[in-house]
Amino acid sequence: MHTLLFTSLTLELRAAFANADGNGLIGWGKTMYNPACAFACRTVIKSNPLLCTPEDGTVNYGTVHSPIYTAPECFTRDPAFLRTMAVCIDTYCSVSDHPSTGLIEEYWASHLATTTVGSYKWKPAVSYADALTAGREDERVAAANETVPEHHEKIGDLRRRHSHGASAPQEETFFTFNVSSPLPLAKKKAPMNVTSFVDPVSWQKAYNGMRDFETNEKGHSTYSITVMLVALLLPIPLSLLRFVPGLPTSTGWSYLQATLIYPATWGRHHREPVGAAIGGGMVPTRGQALYIAFISMLNVIFLLTPYVHTHPQTTFASLKEQDISIIGNRAGVMAMGNAVAMFVFAGRNNPFLWVTDWSYSTYLLLHRWLGYWTILHTVLHSVMLLAYYKLQGSYEDELARTYWVWGIVATVAVVVMFPASLLVVRQKVYEVFLVLHVVLTVVFVVGYYYHIWYCYQYNWGYEIFAYIVGGIWGAERVVRLVRMALKGSRTATVSEVPGSNGEVLKIHIEGVRPSGVAYLCFPTLGWRFWETHPFSVATSESKRSAAMDEEMQASASAVNGSEKAVATTERSLRDGSNHTRDSSAWPRNGATFIVRVRTGITAKLAARLSASDSHRIQLRVLVEGSYHSNAAAQLAQCTHLLCIAGGVGITAVLPYLHEISAPRHAKLFWGVRQRGILDTLGSELDALPSAVQVRTVVGERMDIREILQQETAVTGAKRDGGKELLGIVVCGPAGMADEVRQTVSKLGRGAETMRPFVLVDEAFTW
Repeated sequence: MHTLLFTSLTLELRAAFANADGNGLIGWGKTMYNPACAFACRTVIKSNPLLCTPEDGTVNYGTVHSPIYTAPECFTRDPAFLRTMAVCIDTYCSVSDHPSTGLIEEYWASHLATTTVGSYKWKPAVSYADALTAGREDERVAAANETVPEHHEKIGDLRRRHSHGASAPQEETFFTFNVSSPLPLAKKKAPMNVTSFVDPVSWQKAYNGMRDFETNEKGHSTYSITVMLVALLLPIPLSLLRFVPGLPTSTGWSYLQATLIYPATWGRHHREPVGAAIGGGMVPTRGQALYIAFISMLNVIFLLTPYVHTHPQTTFASLKEQDISIIGNRAGVMAMGNAVAMFVFAGRNNPFLWVTDWSYSTYLLLHRWLGYWTILHTVLHSVMLLAYYKLQGSYEDELARTYWVWGIVATVAVVVMFPASLLVVRQKVYEVFLVLHVVLTVVFVVGYYYHIWYCYQYNWGYEIFAYIVGGIWGAERVVRLVRMALKGSRTATVSEVPGSNGEVLKIHIEGVRPSGVAYLCFPTLGWRFWETHPFSVATSESKRSAAMDEEMQASASAVNGSEKAVATTERSLRDGSNHTRDSSAWPRNGATFIVRVRTGITAKLAARLSASDSHRIQLRVLVEGSYHSNAAAQLAQCTHLLCIAGGVGITAVLPYLHEISAPRHAKLFWGVRQRGILDTLGSELDALPSAVQVRTVVGERMDIREILQQETAVTGAKRDGGKELLGIVVCGPAGMADEVRQTVSKLGRGAETMRPFVLVDEAFTW
């Protein structure tokens, strides 16, 4: 009595504070058939009508794929069912899984009324021990009684038929446990009104199916999580290589990077798109391609293997059906494993930007490739499951079910996302791409969530992936809003850079001091008030010296707002010519951006400016930033800096040059098409530290190869020093950046006298 009371209290506590099958994903906190020997017993007899089963029952208490018309409470109070289950569990668990008594009792308390997912809602009328005692007593009575109901067979008769029947299927002769009982056999779907015995053939088939299914489901979870974690964490150890003593400054490491990391995977183009005829795309660098190849290899391997097959079984009628189902289901889970990493890499507040030296553009490229795998797995999941149900002959039934409809919604959304995200779309109609990308992403996640919920509800844990990606997406937006709110609403003054023919604009925002990159939102410029766009900060009050401010103020007062010519300094070698300083270029108390007019937001700003009589407009602006480039981590160990900029690309390299101080040195080579931008930024160049040498070229192409050959060569006095590290930073038109990349890679592979180097391509490419 005390033992029964203690057991009852224990089960009540478990019911209040625990889930019978755990939490999380299958194999990662959640179990399906534990112990499988007991679940196999119930599977064999769950469809047998009991005395309390309605004769014309229409309510399905099971699943769409495994209907049960006996109410849960009926299973927990029917004596024949309870005793049959107890005898079956005691017979087969003792020779197969060997579960503990406590595990069997927990199963008894939580799973008799339900199928896969346990519930303590329905309490069994008798304990497992009492049901087993009563069942064994029925066995003793049956042994002394030869009368057997017509709808039952004896175990000996069945075993002889399977062993000697000439017409018996081959699959029925597989090995089973040598157990028997005088009880009548439980026949499939036959009424059960007395204690019965589950024959070893039926039990073994159910056991094989359940064990296979759970093992493979564990594989789905494990390999999806593996791909997700490898995709997320692999950049960290690769980034930490820069801290290996002596490695960054070794010529061997530079040669390796010039061979396997920096060059485009094929051809000459990395920043310049290729394949314009089919929509255009970016060729990854070899380093990026190695990452993509490794993640792709994992996706292929884990999709195709390993699996477990045991036949015959009750879950799948054939090996072909099982293979199609397994691959289809694994593809569906792996789609979401890739999607988690894909969502993380898309965020501008991606935490891995803070712990690695990989650029945001690199993460966006990897985001796209993980997206390709998400699309491929999703499509494969849909196609394979369609083929499976076609093979089963139940496709028409599945098509009408709600979970299938939501699966189609998610699949269509993710498939449409591919053409809607092509480079040609992103470049020509970025705003359309952005809206479509967000809408299709939301439809995909919502469709996935309801696909899972209507099929499994919260029973199998796969809805967790929807929570994760939704949380990542939502948290990213919240952080953006918070960062924007901290800056508050500001006023932006937009004007044309003199001498640029309207191709270059200057945006000055008072009251903020960002650095690096800031995202600007102009809510009054158009109806898409939510859009933000990245711009490099050309100069900010936080980066300027008080002395320079006083000099600029004095200059502005002296000319009463007019332009003033200043001589070229010794360290500013601008083709031997003078430059003019725009005295109004850098108002105090704020940040200034220099941007080239293209499509989208910059075109709208230019149009609004051209319609203004004053050639200067003021707009309400929201500022989100600062976002700093990861290039600083790569350049921290460099003793020399070589910056090559084109046009407005100068804004991305200026922050690095401002940080130069002896004994470090830097050289800047800057090419511009019109002199207007040079005059606008003249004062900013004069504000650079004395350790920076500047060379500008106006209206002509720089000889990239000659510059790199001269600046990267090791002089005789330095050849065996072994400690110098040159940082090469390029920012400008795609063609110029690709030329620098190709030239540096060739020099690094072929010139023994080239000093160790680091290449940084400061580009923002969607």
